[in-house]
Amino acid sequence: MAPIEVVFGIIVFLFGLIGLARGFLKELGVTTIMMFLLFFLSRFEPVLDRGIVRLMSSGSRFLPTQDKDLLQCWFFILVVIGGAFISYQGETLAFGGQSPRGAQGIALGLLVGLLNGYLIAGTIWFYMHKFNYPIAFLGFSGDKLSNLAREIIPFLPIQFLGQPVFLGQSLLLYLSGLLLVARVIR
Repeated sequence: MAPIEVVFGIIVFLFGLIGLARGFLKELGVTTIMMFLLFFLSRFEPVLDRGIVRLMSSGSRFLPTQDKDLLQCWFFILVVIGGAFISYQGETLAFGGQSPRGAQGIALGLLVGLLNGYLIAGTIWFYMHKFNYPIAFLGFSGDKLSNLAREIIPFLPIQFLGQPVFLGQSLLLYLSGLLLVARVIR
């Protein structure tokens, strides 16, 4: 299997191509939803973690208790993939207006698509790292990370955008609020 930073880069690139095809106004709708999802996860992750652990320790016969990290990792990855699927599928949240023609429209579509790829793939990588890469069939391991991968980890979306900026609130809150205001004004 390729190193995780290569897989991450390929996924981000593919989302950039999707952004080229869809245009930046539709992609901004996905960005808005993903920013709110990341804000929600950054705020309620401890509660969700405790709930999963409590559910596992309650003796549920449907949940394996020995694979706590694996179950938590899958839960958060499926939430992110589900949020991305919902934001891309069907009637999507799209910003109004006319998409610019020519190079400017292409560049904006590519950039916002790359941003969405960063938000989605980066969040999945964050949760895999947080739970020490428990999904064995992917072939990633915390002790086999390259130096580049170790340098990228502090810049994954929840860690990077979840930092307190002003009045103790995270940048995720401000950016998602700004995108929502821009959507309402349009």
